[in-house]
Amino acid sequence: MIESNYNQNVSVQRLTTVTGNKKDYQDHIERVVCHIQALESKITQDIEGGFGKDKLMFCAVQDIQEGDRVIHGSDTYRVVGVEKYNNFLKRSNHMEVIIRIFKS
Repeated sequence: MIESNYNQNVSVQRLTTVTGNKKDYQDHIERVVCHIQALESKITQDIEGGFGKDKLMFCAVQDIQEGDRVIHGSDTYRVVGVEKYNNFLKRSNHMEVIIRIFKS
């Protein structure tokens, strides 16, 4: 089963309103057991002047949305894609989350 490959832990933060019009990222999920693997071996450009590297994170189905932040050790990633698979091959439910770390 896919869960047997979950060998890493991350936390998730979500953008929320702090006061008035001020928004900030707040802790959303303290611990997500997952597996992260590289999607690309090189840094790519996504928008003019924006460079980064994409990775694919596998985990159990969680409340993770595009725009959330994933914290893995000292690295902070932005969630840029989410796909949920329920009863995938009648074995397990899981998510595949594309996370991006931005580089200048």
